[in-house]
Formats: sequence, C-alpha cells, structure tokens
Amino acid sequence: MKHNIYSMILAGATMLAFAGCEKEAAFRFNPDEGQLNCGNLSVNYVNSETRASDIDTGEFEVNFVNTITGEVAKTYKYAEMPEIISLPVGEYRAEAVYGEDVVAAWDNPLYEGSSSFSIEAGKLTDDVAPIECTLQNIKVEVDIVDETGMDIVGEDVQVVVSAGKNGQLTYDSEHIDSVGFFQFDGSKTIVAELSGTLDGYKTEEGNGITRIYENAAAGKAYRIRFHINRPDNVHDGDIQLGDGIKVDATIQIKDENHIIDPDEPADEILVDDMRPVEGPADDPDKDDPNKKDPNEDDPNKDPKPEKNAPTISPTSEGLHLGVCYDVAEGSSVAFTVTSETGITEFKINIDSTTLTKEELEDVGLSADLDLINPGEFEEPLTNLGFPTGDAVKGQTECKFDISGFVPMLMMLGPGEHKFNITVSDANGTANGTIWLKNEGE
Repeated sequence: MKHNIYSMILAGATMLAFAGCEKEAAFRFNPDEGQLNCGNLSVNYVNSETRASDIDTGEFEVNFVNTITGEVAKTYKYAEMPEIISLPVGEYRAEAVYGEDVVAAWDNPLYEGSSSFSIEAGKLTDDVAPIECTLQNIKVEVDIVDETGMDIVGEDVQVVVSAGKNGQLTYDSEHIDSVGFFQFDGSKTIVAELSGTLDGYKTEEGNGITRIYENAAAGKAYRIRFHINRPDNVHDGDIQLGDGIKVDATIQIKDENHIIDPDEPADEILVDDMRPVEGPADDPDKDDPNKKDPNEDDPNKDPKPEKNAPTISPTSEGLHLGVCYDVAEGSSVAFTVTSETGITEFKINIDSTTLTKEELEDVGLSADLDLINPGEFEEPLTNLGFPTGDAVKGQTECKFDISGFVPMLMMLGPGEHKFNITVSDANGTANGTIWLKNEGE
C-alpha cells in the first residue's frame, strides 16, 4: 500500500512538471511533429451576410496540404475539426472548399480559399490567417419580364444559356427562377438565347433572340433580362418580333465576391448598351431645348469605376490562354498579369505528361507553387523567369518570361504541359492556362 501511495505521488509530480513546461517541450518524444491551433483557423466566405446567407460554413471541407509534396495530410469537415491537430514538420496550406466543380448545374456554388502556415518540431502554431473563400464559378440568373400588360409570353418560352466551352443550362418554366452555376474553364463568353412563343409568334431554338457577353470571369454573377414591351417603350434598334412587339435584352453584372452593406442595394452595372427606358413614353417637356437629358453624363460628376478582376494576358506571338501552343528550341513563352488593386494571391499548378514529380524535384520545384510565398522554391523559380515574394505581392503589373522552361521540356521528349494559373486581388479571381506542347529534340 505504501509503495502504491509513493507511486501515485511520483506520477502526480511528473504530470505537474510536464504541465509547467513551455509548449515547445510537449513534443520532446516526437521531434518530427508539431501542432496547429485550429481554434484560430476560421473559415468564412465573402457575401455571407448578403446574397449567400443560406450556406452553412460548417459544411466546408478543410484539407491540410503539404505544399512541398502536394499530399493531403488530414481532412475534416469544418464543423467537426478538432481544436488541436498534430502534423509532421513542414510547410502547409489549409484549403477550404464548398460545392463541386462541375461543368454546369443548378444551385451549386463552388467556394474555395486557403491559408498558409508552418509546423515546427515540438511547437504549437497559433499564427494562421482566416480562410476567406470566394466564388470560383460563374453565376447566372435569368428574368423574362412581360411589360406589355397583355400576357403574351407563352408557356414554351425558354432561355438557353451557354458559358465556358461545354457548360449549358435551359431556363424553362421549371427552372426560370433557378440559379445556374457554370465552371470557369478560361472561356469568357456567355451566350443567352430566348426562344418560344411571344404574342403568337414562335421562334425555334437555334433561331431565337440571342445576346452575347464576351468578358465573363469567375466569381462574377450575371443577370440576363429579356424585357418584352411595346415599341414606344423600347429603344430603337432592339429586337422586333411580329405584330410590333420588341424585346430589350440586357445583361447585368455584379461582383459576387464584393462585400456590400446589407442595408444598401447592390450596384448593378448594365454592360449592354440597350437599357430600359425610364418614365412614361410621352414626355411633356421633350421639346424644351433647355431641359437636361437625364441620360447625359454630368462632366462635374466623378464616374463610379467598374471593378475588374485581375487579367492574364499572353504577350508572345501565337500564345493564347487555354489554347495548345507548339514550342521548339528558342520559343518565347511570356505573359503579363495586371491588377487594379494589387495582387494578393498567385499560384501555379503544373500538369505535365513528362514533367513528373521526380523531374520537378530534380530542378528544385513542385507541381504546386505559390509565387507570393515560394519558400524553398524561390531560387529555382527566379532562375526560370518567375518573380516571387514582394515582386508579386501588392503589384499591379507583373511580367513573366518563362521561356527557360522550353529547353527542359525539349530534353524530356514529346509531351504536353499545362501551367494552370490562379491570380486574386480585392476585386476577384482570374484563372488561365498556359498550354504548351513540344515534339522533343
């Protein structure tokens, strides 16, 4: 009994000694690991208090990715994530994702975001930034508004919307109030075609009323409105159907990733030059030569600037985003990235048939690269023509000449290589792919 009492006292003293040690001492018997305080790792998504309030952040999946190997060390649903997790020593990226990356689907927003941190042996990491997730696909809503007062829109009327290379959804009587989400695959074109019966005049799909928008981007929301009205309430030049009915088709754009005051209406910019007419058709003052046109720009008023996401612009002749580009010895591969507010994120994923993980490691690189936080890859990236760190972060323009990759590709023999680029700033996110093909030496 006395022996047991002494044993209990000794064990208690040992536990107190461990409790009094600093955090770093907690891993003295496991020097290859450290811990992350997940209590400091919050997951949010932009516009959570306005247009996207129906999404539960607890459903976001959080992946802890080793940025050097690209391997996922651990995965949790955010609502079920432990307060403290253990990870092997290394550089990490906590990636949060909600939704699926599909070509086109109803009510399927894809939100993604990440935050980087380091794990040191025997230490508890508290310094980890919140994960701010942003919309990754293109959001499209459709309105068909009959302003004639004659109820002339037939039940068969529909709008077929195409976005990206393969995405297509049909907004018919069943889905006219649904929200479509399209994968952003580098293509910036949205095509909307209205067909069906209007005032007894029927147009077939493929021969309907078509509107095209040429500058779509991920993280943006587009509202396509077809106004059916009498000719005197619609601008000249709009689409005219039989029996004097006209359609004013407009596309509106709003930044889905821009936080707005929930007490103020969202600013919606009509990017189409066909705007609905405000006020009555007959203006009693229309012949007054001194009356100011309400649509005339006031030279003393500062225009409200349109917010644009970053742009990725190839500068080498023949090089285009998302289009296969044949390279040979001496080929130029250059592009420029611009941002209105300063770059906050710049990541590159290399998907290659011959630049394998082993080949990349031989030159000191990985398939997943972060130019703002390059870590051990800074020197080889610089040698290959990539600016890094402060030369990228906060910059409004970055020029890249990665022609140094070409000799390496030629040495490895025939293959195809995709450099998938993601750039973000305060206005949104841009994605683009530099797609190279070589026949080898």
